[in-house]
Amino acid sequence: MYYEMIGFHGEHQSEHTVDGVPEPKLDRSTLFLDFDGTLVELADRPDAIEVDAGMGDLLRALSAKTDGRVVIITGRAIEDVQQYLQGFDGPIIGGHGAQERQAGEIRNHELADPATVGHLGTMTAAFAATHEGLICEQKPTGVVLHFRQNEDLASQAYAFLRALSETHDGFDLHHSKMAYELRPAGIGKDVSMRRMMESGAFAGTMPIFFGDDVTDEPALHWVAEQGGIAVKVGEGETAAGCRLKNPEAARRTLRRWAEA
Repeated sequence: MYYEMIGFHGEHQSEHTVDGVPEPKLDRSTLFLDFDGTLVELADRPDAIEVDAGMGDLLRALSAKTDGRVVIITGRAIEDVQQYLQGFDGPIIGGHGAQERQAGEIRNHELADPATVGHLGTMTAAFAATHEGLICEQKPTGVVLHFRQNEDLASQAYAFLRALSETHDGFDLHHSKMAYELRPAGIGKDVSMRRMMESGAFAGTMPIFFGDDVTDEPALHWVAEQGGIAVKVGEGETAAGCRLKNPEAARRTLRRWAEA
């Protein structure tokens, strides 16, 4: 593995651990952070989350330690997540890789045609409106159907979005925590990470990723394969070599890194 060959386990990590997670040399690392379920606790609705009051200060401190190589990588739309992270001007990857913000400019995946995405959102919203407990989350690059408020509707939500995926080429159906999502084919957090780690100031640094969801597993697996630090937040099977109990523990570990 390339990252192990160039000495990540020696040169890029100290001998100390924080909550069982190896403490990296942040000036030689790139830190990828998921948002929901990792930095903030999950809520019944996407708009009901509560962001820790010190989040902005934490991200700025980590950005200073990494020379700006802190990347928020989330399933949310960038336009949404940046409202919760005002003051953070670093890179953001949204929609699981379907969006990217670099130097303040947001770019959407080429398959995310606004007319098609809008049509998917309209149909899904209409379906959710007839099923109490389903929530439609419309994104610039796709649509999510949440069944967190009524888990008995999981099969109906899946069947509906599967039917939509079969009639809309270029969009794949994905399962996440208490939700199903349609998004452009061929994207993923691991795909975006690989591309970013080959460019500019990110090249030659060690990848670190904190993620919680099944949709984060390909990226956690990729980071672990490179000899980086893959951290699973919460329960569930994982390819990550480290685990933290919940977002509070993740924030605590990150604060200690920032203060080291």
